[in-house]
Amino acid sequence: MRFTRLLRKKILIAAAILAVGGLGACQTPPPNAPEYPELTFTHLPPITLGVAGLEIVDNFTPPADATHIENRMPVSLESALRNWARDRLKFNGVSGVAKFIIENASVTETDLPRTKGLTGVFTTDQAQRYDAAVSVQVRLEGVPRVNEAFAQAAVSRYQTLPEDASINVREDTWFNLTEQVMKDFDPQMAASIRQHLADFVR
Repeated sequence: MRFTRLLRKKILIAAAILAVGGLGACQTPPPNAPEYPELTFTHLPPITLGVAGLEIVDNFTPPADATHIENRMPVSLESALRNWARDRLKFNGVSGVAKFIIENASVTETDLPRTKGLTGVFTTDQAQRYDAAVSVQVRLEGVPRVNEAFAQAAVSRYQTLPEDASINVREDTWFNLTEQVMKDFDPQMAASIRQHLADFVR
C-alpha cells in the first residue's frame, strides 16, 4: 500500500513537471517579424532650387474607412514622400520657399471574388487587391515677381495577393508596393520640376 502511494505521488509530480514544461512551450514567443529598411534617396543627385527654404506640407488624412490600410503598412507612402523631399530637394536662394505638398498618399484594400464550389477547393485565388496612389505638388511661394510656379506628379500602382499568403508575405507585398510607387514617382517629379520650375533650378 505504501509503495502504491509512493508510486502515485511520483506519477503526479512527473505529470506536473510535464504540464509546466508544456505551458512554457506554449508561451514561447513567435519569431520576430521582418524589419524593413527606411526608403531614402540620398544616392540620387540633389535638385537645388533658388529659394531660401523648404517646407513639407502634408494635406493627406487617411479616411476612417476599413478599406484604407495606410496605418498597417510597414513603410508608409507618406514617410517615403517626406524622405524624398528631405533627400532630393535642396535650396540656395535668398527669398521664397518651396512647399512640398502631399495631396494624396493612399493605399486601399479590395476583396476579390473567389472561385466557388468544388473547383474553389482546388483553386488558389487572388484574394485582395491593393491600390496605392500618390499626388504631390512642389509649389514656390514668396518669390519676387512670380505669381505662380509649381510642378506636380501623380503615380498609381496596384498589387494582388493570393488567399493563402502569410502575414509576412502580405507585409512584403505592401513594402514592395511602396518601393515601386516611389521608383515611378522620382523620375516623374524630377522631370516636372525641371520643366515647370526651370528658371529656379540651380
